[in-house]
Amino acid sequence: MGRATVKASPPPPSASELYRDIYETCIEFLASMSRDTSSPTFIDTEGVRAVRTADFEQTWGHRYMVSMHPEEYSTPLTLDGLVEHLETAAPLLAKWDVSVEDILVDEVRKRAVVRSTYAMQAPGEDKETVENDMVWMLELDEHGRKVHRAVEFKDAAADHKFKETMKEEE
Repeated sequence: MGRATVKASPPPPSASELYRDIYETCIEFLASMSRDTSSPTFIDTEGVRAVRTADFEQTWGHRYMVSMHPEEYSTPLTLDGLVEHLETAAPLLAKWDVSVEDILVDEVRKRAVVRSTYAMQAPGEDKETVENDMVWMLELDEHGRKVHRAVEFKDAAADHKFKETMKEEE
């Protein structure tokens, strides 16, 4: 089966080449973190690395959520740290489907805002699927083909609910 496909609409027909590059990079950014059943770690490590710069950094918002969970969210993830995180988390999930709701592109600043939905389910036949609405603020390289920096905003209530379903006894 391989890596899951991210559901997303195409860029507008009148979009410039740079706009299309940024738009497609945003979709590939999310797709690279999708569950890959052909990999023993359930992550396409090469795909994760291919769409990010070598000095990639990921942080989190909302500031209050980060302040309430500093052990989890205050230290930025490097590219290697992200790969390690994904390789640890992906095998714990039975479902991890990603849909792109919207992408806003700023060609001049080489930035984008992506609203996405992650339908996540812990292993177990009767586990609830939790939809986490996430917003990503992405800074891209000069060509719009690699992400240099990402800020992830997640639905704290959905994240908490999903963590509860992970702890439930099977």
